[in-house]
Amino acid sequence: MAAALVLAAIAAALSGGGGPPRPARVAVDTARPGRAVPPRFLGLSIEWTSVAPFGGAGRAGIVALLRRVEDARGEPLALRVGGASAEEAWWSPDHRGPRPANVRQDIDAPTLAALAALDRALDAPVTVGLNLQSGDRANALALARAAQRRLGRRLDALEIGNEPDLYTVARTIGPATVRRLRKRARYTPADYAADAGRYLDALAAGLPEPRRPRLVVGGFAGKAGWADVLPALVTAHPGAVGAIAAHRYALPGCHLDPDAADLRTKLLSTATRERLEGLAPLIALAHARGLPLRVAELNSAPCGGAPGVSDSFAAALWLTDALFTLVRAGADRADVHTWDGAVYAPFARHGGQVAARAPFYGMLTFARAAPRGSRIVPVSVAGNGRVRAWATTDRRGTVRVALIAATAARRVPVRIAVAAGRPCATVRVTRAPSRAARAGIVDQPERRACPRAGALALALPGPSVAVVTLPARGG
Repeated sequence: MAAALVLAAIAAALSGGGGPPRPARVAVDTARPGRAVPPRFLGLSIEWTSVAPFGGAGRAGIVALLRRVEDARGEPLALRVGGASAEEAWWSPDHRGPRPANVRQDIDAPTLAALAALDRALDAPVTVGLNLQSGDRANALALARAAQRRLGRRLDALEIGNEPDLYTVARTIGPATVRRLRKRARYTPADYAADAGRYLDALAAGLPEPRRPRLVVGGFAGKAGWADVLPALVTAHPGAVGAIAAHRYALPGCHLDPDAADLRTKLLSTATRERLEGLAPLIALAHARGLPLRVAELNSAPCGGAPGVSDSFAAALWLTDALFTLVRAGADRADVHTWDGAVYAPFARHGGQVAARAPFYGMLTFARAAPRGSRIVPVSVAGNGRVRAWATTDRRGTVRVALIAATAARRVPVRIAVAAGRPCATVRVTRAPSRAARAGIVDQPERRACPRAGALALALPGPSVAVVTLPARGG
């Protein structure tokens, strides 16, 4: 098969019950390379309330962990600071005067110093979230200027507001520091367009080119009709808007079914992939105007995550698939959202000690399978719906196959038909005792696997994620 790779896998049924395992046949066609993975596609989104601990006591451990992802991708992670806390924070360097209504968080020079220290260690482009609900354009501009002085060229963007379609809703989304307050009694898409327009004008005037960071609008939670105001907003402010943002969580709603096993099954269903693919109209809207579409918040469940689900190995399986899905759908960036102590956090911090948690391995697997300069290639899976696959190729002809085995089987035999002349492959497997596992996740060392008689035989544990790297002929 010219310029094509055929991967044949035999995977046990999810239940591991009676009967032989069904084969999962995965075909990858390298003759038809698809979309390039955008540069700096993968990012991390954090709340303003987490800047001090992440940039302070926890910085060394967090940086050491995230550099594993950066090394695998071959580029820095993007960093976004915002979330619900952005709409309850303001620039208050001297802490004088009463805080405005709905503001509970001061941003001051030490806050920006902690952000700069984290950013410098990661060498990350930074997006700073501004408070839109207060209507205080002067304060937002003052924060933007202070951030620009502190971060310099690494200040990549300013995001105007966070989920304005939920201003009328009060929610508790975890620790009190990230509780969402009710911002307005009534707030419509037209109100947002007017408010955002005023911020665009103030920021464009106060931060002249060529050093002005890009200005980001949108950032809706997903309520119907809100995105309809964006075309007119962009048109009314020519040259001001630099990107459009959206948020996506796999499982909708804050008050989820307490049955974690059922939620894990839903998380790994095709419905969650369809929720991501539902961003296609917004992506098309942004691209039609020459703007990138950023998924500024991405994670398994809103409101900090669902216990037993967002912190389980199922989240790693889902996140690997989700990041590839967004690349294929046309998104230009995806920021995995977290804060200090969130259920869905990719790492846990205890003072200066930092440990990887399940979602981290989804980020790491994607980075390994889709390094800088790679393109996704068409792939199909037949025979076993419990195994998903994605593949990329690069300019040198190296093929990387990401396998997502959401099965309870102890062994998932894999047989890869290798084109003549392919040298030995490398295999990197991350496994867990079960999809529900929060601990005991093992990132196995890389190993070699050499083809015999035109095939590469592997045996993966279930559940697991794996990246098989097949160098080009002569590689």
